[in-house]
Amino acid sequence: MQTSHNHTCSGRQIRQTPVTVLILLTLGLVVLMSTVTLAQQTSIPGLPGSHATATSGNTVNDIKPGSVLFYNYYVSDSLSSTIDTRISITNTNPTSSVTVHIFMVDSITCTIADFFVCLTQNQTVTFIVSDIDPDTAGYVLAVAVDSLGRPTSFNYLAGEEFVVAPTGHRFGLSAVAAARLDGAYVSSPTNSDIVTSTLFFNGSQYDYLPQSLMLDSFPSQTAAPGLSLGDTRLYLYSPLHSLVVPGRNFSGNLFFLIFNDNENGFSGQLPLSCYLASDKQRISSVRTVPNLGSVVPAGRTGWARFYAVGTMTIPSDVTGGQKVLDGSPLLGATATRIGSFNGGHNLRFLTTFVQGFSITIPVISPPECDSSDYIPAGNGSSI
Repeated sequence: MQTSHNHTCSGRQIRQTPVTVLILLTLGLVVLMSTVTLAQQTSIPGLPGSHATATSGNTVNDIKPGSVLFYNYYVSDSLSSTIDTRISITNTNPTSSVTVHIFMVDSITCTIADFFVCLTQNQTVTFIVSDIDPDTAGYVLAVAVDSLGRPTSFNYLAGEEFVVAPTGHRFGLSAVAAARLDGAYVSSPTNSDIVTSTLFFNGSQYDYLPQSLMLDSFPSQTAAPGLSLGDTRLYLYSPLHSLVVPGRNFSGNLFFLIFNDNENGFSGQLPLSCYLASDKQRISSVRTVPNLGSVVPAGRTGWARFYAVGTMTIPSDVTGGQKVLDGSPLLGATATRIGSFNGGHNLRFLTTFVQGFSITIPVISPPECDSSDYIPAGNGSSI
């Protein structure tokens, strides 16, 4: 049973709290460290159990089809026969064809390459990234569009990818799907500029995007005699809100709470623009005090949860309105190598980005794919 003790210092009564205080004596140096307090832990927006819990529905996930697909990481290298990504996209509708506008976002420059894919009913298409976008890394966004190039309702798209990374990690990921929610046969209108259209991830037009993510377990990244060295990577990004005007739309930090297997928590940060830089993708890049090698020593495990800190301004409706957001939605995946084990998966969602988010795409007439030209749904949507 834990008890509290009262102490008196210079006539003042001080109550000792249950927060752990560690004292390390190393070469005569005294270092005081505090584990993360309960107040710090609950400062994460929308902790599970609140209205923003990711399990409450209307949230993107990787086990359903949708009208928009996010492929969280791809990489290719023209000088290597093995570093590459294999991407598949499938139309599960048994009677209707669809046009898909595919955007490939570079993780370094945040610039975009795009193309169209025509999928007949029950058709699947697979391509190798080195054949179409060599020597790049980043994420892929696939949007179902109508015959005019406007985002449309077609909740029948599914996909997957297989990645061989330059770090030696090999893993498969399912595409994360966002369903269209405002009707079965509707398209988004063009914006007031006539050449763009906006998707609203607001829980009423498209599913919400995630706000906070978790890495549910990772091995120590520190070597020790007789123990395998873990190498855990994070492929994290804040989706671009504009696929028309390239460039970084978010500049802020990732705030981490990292816990070891003794239930002690430590906070840390990493910088983030549109995609986590390749030299910061190893989990040991997160700055903690003490460093991660001491928080999760050799032979032990830890886990982490995190979200984006910063502000960004995005379009809030189809007429040019804008909204300032506190933070940014996050998507991503993780991969680990330890001993003979090698694999990865999409990161789990803790909370949803209930502020709403928008992504604007160019409206370009696609090739003739025999897809439908649906009537725009009213005035579109907003956040």
